[in-house]
Amino acid sequence: MLVGCQAVPAPEAVLGILLSGIRRLHHDETRIPDELQNESSRNTGVFMFGDKPYVYHANSDFDLPPLEKARELLAIYFDFSMVTYRFLHRGNVEGWVRQMYEDDISISNLPVGNMVARTAIVLMIFAVSTLHQDPQPGDVMDVHSKSEHWFTVSKYLTSLESGPPRLETIQVRLIQCLYLLSSSRANECWYAFGTALQVVTALGLHRKWPAKRSKKGCSYLELELRKRIFWSVYTLDKYLSIMFGRPRLLHDEDIDQELPDEMNDEDLLEEDPTRRTGSTDSMMIASVLHYRLGRILGEISRQLYSINPLSGASPLDTAIRLTSELERWKESVPPLFNSVRPTSLIPPLCRQSQVLQLAYSHAMIHVTRSFLLSDFTDLSRRPRDPSSMASTYVQKCIQAAEDTMTLIDGLAQQQVFITSFWFTHYVCFCAILVVYIHIIQQHRQSTAQSPTAGSPADTDKMHYLFALAQTCQQHLAEATRKNCPSRRYSIILEELRREVHRQIGSDNQASSLAQTPAASETRHMLLSPGNTNGIDRSVHFDAQSLDFASMPAMLQPPELGINPIEDAGLLESLDGSIWWAQLDSWALSSFPSDPSGFNF
Repeated sequence: MLVGCQAVPAPEAVLGILLSGIRRLHHDETRIPDELQNESSRNTGVFMFGDKPYVYHANSDFDLPPLEKARELLAIYFDFSMVTYRFLHRGNVEGWVRQMYEDDISISNLPVGNMVARTAIVLMIFAVSTLHQDPQPGDVMDVHSKSEHWFTVSKYLTSLESGPPRLETIQVRLIQCLYLLSSSRANECWYAFGTALQVVTALGLHRKWPAKRSKKGCSYLELELRKRIFWSVYTLDKYLSIMFGRPRLLHDEDIDQELPDEMNDEDLLEEDPTRRTGSTDSMMIASVLHYRLGRILGEISRQLYSINPLSGASPLDTAIRLTSELERWKESVPPLFNSVRPTSLIPPLCRQSQVLQLAYSHAMIHVTRSFLLSDFTDLSRRPRDPSSMASTYVQKCIQAAEDTMTLIDGLAQQQVFITSFWFTHYVCFCAILVVYIHIIQQHRQSTAQSPTAGSPADTDKMHYLFALAQTCQQHLAEATRKNCPSRRYSIILEELRREVHRQIGSDNQASSLAQTPAASETRHMLLSPGNTNGIDRSVHFDAQSLDFASMPAMLQPPELGINPIEDAGLLESLDGSIWWAQLDSWALSSFPSDPSGFNF
């Protein structure tokens, strides 16, 4: 909790919702659709427990697609799939593809030497790009099956790699990690990422390449690839840490690697600097911006969410300083990537602009959300008005959430809210979460002051945010309805949405909003897919029903090892950043038996 303000653990109303959410999550584990049956099985592998089960079973047999299809998948990958994680060189990959087809690579003619990892990388590009293709009606599972097939073969080839580790050794594992996130297998990603990171440090990618070694034959291309790979790993490390509520694996005090040059891939082949174009529309500009933002995000986590923050300043002053740093980053972003609706940009740059906007809004939410649960009424004697300051930063948080939801609603309207956009899903979840909590808090505070408190403009704004949040919750539910753990986002959010409706439901406008098609569709999305009995699997919120002792046995499966009464006390004991960090990880960790959320 912010130093200098009254300690406010999870507010009673919000706490009740979260406890209800726990019930829903437990209940959800007992009634899983057939296609997700293995998610909570004790027979699931340790490193995949809690993930979406594989549809395509292990099989190393494969045939390469037609060459034109391969080129199409490569274009999807570089132009659409990985717009800021640019750790592969497009020219190199195109050369590897030509080599694969010239050698007629197959299960009976496996690659050798360097081509083992390179072939595995190309197959992973096929896997990722297949997920991002527009599926034909009724062909969704076939798309996922094809994608998993390429992933399975790539993993098989990875196991055959021998000799010393190379840059390709990291590249293939990093793209596998990103694929696992895109296919709702975040837990397997976490463990695979640890291996990739070990290779990164073993090859010294976290260190600046000495000038004297550069003169001994290391090409400009290799030097830049080392930087690109490292900063992609660094940025992903920050997001995985936040999503899981676990410690960061890379620490800035151990790093002196430089940021990559903002050069197009073709310029990396030029050893003579004067021959490099340095084009202003370089695809690397957005990547470097994202890497810089990742450093600020890491500082936010270190200084506000660590068990023992290193900064001597109060969390209040630290949050204010880091918010200013974020805003300076925003000011440095070229207008090219600052457009709210960058429809005039070519598709790759448009997608980069959207990713940067989502990343910035997420970082702003991350640094300011603690203000949502703060009470500054005991600080009226300080020279500056802390309650006014808190209100300012609450508004920054809510504005970032609104910007996120507006962008996501636009993407959904354009039918580009793809199921494999793991980052978009997570940021959407964070935005809706803070908006619901903010509305609950605002209603409680206004009710405590006066039943008529709050201007009509404020009320209209709350209703607008509520309607927008419900709409985005519908988009999220649709995009993640068959994914796990992503589908758990909807379970947590639905409990908060119901509480918002319960608290302001006496207002006619709120009641009408809660009955919009978006809200009805969200409720429909929470029905069990394939549930022919029409049973609503949602748990209806009842503010007076928080006594777990009277819950039916079916809601307390003994194999989960959960003591809901103790969990309630656990949640009540959390405050400030630790409370938020725990909430972040609910969709990914085995709450509450997983203590990792308290070791941020």
